[in-house]
Amino acid sequence: MEMGANTKNQSLGAAMKSHDTVESMVNAYAAQAVSLAQQFKAQLDFSENSLMELETILAQLAREMPADASEACKMWGSYLGEVIRRRFGGEWSIETYPGKQFATLTLNVNGNRLFPSIKVHRRLTEGEGDNVWNFYRMVKAKLEEHPPQRRGDTEPTEKNKT
Repeated sequence: MEMGANTKNQSLGAAMKSHDTVESMVNAYAAQAVSLAQQFKAQLDFSENSLMELETILAQLAREMPADASEACKMWGSYLGEVIRRRFGGEWSIETYPGKQFATLTLNVNGNRLFPSIKVHRRLTEGEGDNVWNFYRMVKAKLEEHPPQRRGDTEPTEKNKT
């Protein structure tokens, strides 16, 4: 059962009221995921390999999915997004999902918009075809093909000025 647009917007709005920034909200959700993973006998450490553990957790949750999984999607999605952000950089925001009328956590990395909470929702509702480990490997390949420019990459230094 999917919640209406207003309910989803209110849910994100309520979460934001207890945090100063989107980033602090995401960090809180991700920390919650790390803690909860222990109940699944998994250790999440923000490494890319920990996403295999996350996939195992999501596979189990998909079999016993609660009626309202929005908080679970935000929590596990925040963890997924933080693994990507810590490896490739990026900034968190809340944006309207393309073609829909609801706001969602969005990770902007080098001109790419990722929606990790939506990916987790699809994994939970659509099955193994939306495997988050496979998703991460696809994102990684794309981002490594076009790595983000880091500060200093385009600014000449004394050594490389011509």
